[in-house]
Amino acid sequence: MLTFTSKGVLSIAIISACLVNIFDCQPVSANRKGPLKLPIRNIRLPVISSELNTANPSSIVSFMAKKQKQISYNHGTGYYGEISVGTPSQKFNVVFDTGSADLWIVSSQCKSDICKNHKKFNYHASNTYNKIGSKEDDTNTSENGNINIYYGTGSMNGHLGEDIVSLSDGRITIKNQVIADAVTISREFIGSPFQGIFGLGLQGLSSSQDYSPPFQSMVEQHLLDEPVFAIYSQHKAGEIDFGGIDTTRFTGSLSYEKVIDKSYWMIKLNNARFGSVQFNERKAAIDSGSTLIIMPRKDAISYHKQIPGAISNGDGTWSFPCKVVNKLKPLTMKAANTVFQIPANKLFLIPISSTSTSCLSGVSTDEEEGDTWILGDVFLRNFYTVFDLERNRLGFAPAIENVSMSDPTYKQILL
Repeated sequence: MLTFTSKGVLSIAIISACLVNIFDCQPVSANRKGPLKLPIRNIRLPVISSELNTANPSSIVSFMAKKQKQISYNHGTGYYGEISVGTPSQKFNVVFDTGSADLWIVSSQCKSDICKNHKKFNYHASNTYNKIGSKEDDTNTSENGNINIYYGTGSMNGHLGEDIVSLSDGRITIKNQVIADAVTISREFIGSPFQGIFGLGLQGLSSSQDYSPPFQSMVEQHLLDEPVFAIYSQHKAGEIDFGGIDTTRFTGSLSYEKVIDKSYWMIKLNNARFGSVQFNERKAAIDSGSTLIIMPRKDAISYHKQIPGAISNGDGTWSFPCKVVNKLKPLTMKAANTVFQIPANKLFLIPISSTSTSCLSGVSTDEEEGDTWILGDVFLRNFYTVFDLERNRLGFAPAIENVSMSDPTYKQILL
């Protein structure tokens, strides 16, 4: 078992409640299973720290990865990357979201004010586009080519078609990929710097079950050396390694955990601790489409009771005095083979106002009860995370800080 301790530069973001909720991108129709009873073991473990500038030698095999660049906005509130669709190609910015499994782009047929300032996909201009079903058929099923997706916050309605999709600077080209042109999108997406969502979730999460999600298509079409992808995120930017692992982005060796769900990239947590409160037998979904760590309401309340001066903002988020950060204990989560430790100075986001002395907590709630935590970007910035489709597992190692991708604002906030 490995213990991962994340240290170093602070994770900061200028964020609003609206932006937090936009990235709660799990379709709400997915079923949440009951609690898992897991034994809690007290074991003395070695500590692997991520407070290093260079990677240690690793025993894993490094395959040839095809990198997809990602750009952050609002100090790491969210990330997007560029893809191209159709022939001739039309370029769009999309959120690469492990918490959903559909690919959609704002359609040229979307006439609302929400779509007004978005770049739009014109399928009529692509000579490789093939529609699915009839656009005149108003039956809302994927068989007839229509699709509705409802996220934790936000929704879209569109029509399915097939076209060529390229990413990783053209190094990956998926043929006949099912893509939805979104005719209507909810107001949560207004003003966003992206034009769609590129789902990297498992097949069971897809809203169009008759067709393969994008990553599944890459594997089926033998476009990757290995059926894996890995996420590396920092405050200003990040990257996704498709088909391989970049050993220069982490320290030590990867520790793997079994995926326990057919829809979500989800693992078991034996227990977690923050301050004096302990949470037993939780599940955790690794979700690049969510900004924060999202807990059930009861857990989030218990968590924030450990922070002096923490107050609820009434929208699922909490704020607390920035000055208390250095006095707080780390959040520690124990899985079967891995112990994750995130220090308090990486569990908050910078104030919205430059004159404010309150920071936004890196933990929020979805107002639901249960035993599932969603580990969003606040978690992923600390750990290089490998999504292994063939072996049905997730790998983790402490991410190495890249100064060029870091945000100096985080250091200043605690001075």
